Amino acid sequence: MPAELVIPVTEKDTASPQRGSLIELYRPRMRGILLAMGYLSILAIIAYGWKHRIEQPLTAENGAGYALGIVGGTLMLLLLLYPLRKHAGFMRRMGPVRFWFRTHMLFGIIGPVCILFHSGFQLGSLNSNIALFCMLLVAGSGLVGRYFYTRIHHGLYGRKATLEELTRHAELLSGSLESHLTDYPRIRNQVREFEALAHTKPAGIISSFLTLGSLGFRTWLLYLSLWRQVPSTLPTAQRKTLLRHIGAQLESVRKVTEFHFYERLFSIWHVLHFPFFLMLVLSGVVHVVAVHMY
Repeated sequence: MPAELVIPVTEKDTASPQRGSLIELYRPRMRGILLAMGYLSILAIIAYGWKHRIEQPLTAENGAGYALGIVGGTLMLLLLLYPLRKHAGFMRRMGPVRFWFRTHMLFGIIGPVCILFHSGFQLGSLNSNIALFCMLLVAGSGLVGRYFYTRIHHGLYGRKATLEELTRHAELLSGSLESHLTDYPRIRNQVREFEALAHTKPAGIISSFLTLGSLGFRTWLLYLSLWRQVPSTLPTAQRKTLLRHIGAQLESVRKVTEFHFYERLFSIWHVLHFPFFLMLVLSGVVHVVAVHMY
C-alpha cells in the first residue's frame, strides 16, 4: 500500500503561504467548474434577453433601458482603473492590484450585459452599431485574454511562471508519484502515456493548434478516469492525497507543454487588446454625444 506522499519543495516553490507544496500548487480545483457555471448563468441571462427581445419593455431612449446604458457604459469606462492602478504612480496606494484585477473582470462582464439589454438585442443607428460591436469585441477579447493569462501564470492571481520552473516542478512531481504507483500499474501506465503524448510535437500548425487547444480538456478527462480507478478501499486521507498528486502531475505536464504556445498568444493579445478598448471608448463617446445632440 502506498505510503504517505511527501513532496519536496524549494524556497522558491513556497513563495506564498497559499501554495504550501507542489501538490497544492498544481492540483485540480473545483473553482474552474464553478467559474464555468457562472459563465453559463450569464449566457442563460443573455439567451433569455435575446429570446424576448421583441416583447421586452425596455427602450434605449428612457426608463430602465436608458439607465442600463448609462450603467453599462460607466462600467466599461471604469475598466481603465486596472491598468491605471498597475502603471500610474498616484494609484499605487489605492488597494492591491489583485482587487483591481477582479473588479476589472467583473465590470468587463456586467457592463456588456447591461449594454446588450440597453440595446434590446437589436441593431440601431450607425454610431450605436459601431459602439455595440466594439463593446462585443472588447468583451470577447477580455475573455480570451483571461484564458491565456491563466495558462502562463500560477492561477488567476498567481505569479508569472517560467518554463524552467514548470519543467523542474513536473520532474519532481513525476519522480515522487512514480514510486507511489507501483501497486497501481494501470494508473502508472496511463500517466506515462499522457506524459509521452503531451511531449510529442504535432506535425503542422493546424494540428499543433488543435492538439494544444484541447489538451486542457483531455487532462480533465484523464483525471476523472483515474479518479474512478483509485481504489475506494484506501483510507480517505491517503486516497485524497494520491488523487491530488495525480492531478498535480497531469496539470504540471500540461503547463509545460502549453507554456510557449500560450505565452506567444498572450503577447499578441496584449498588443491588440488596448487598441480595441480605445476604439470602444471613442465609439462610445461618439454614440453618447450623437444620441443627446440629435
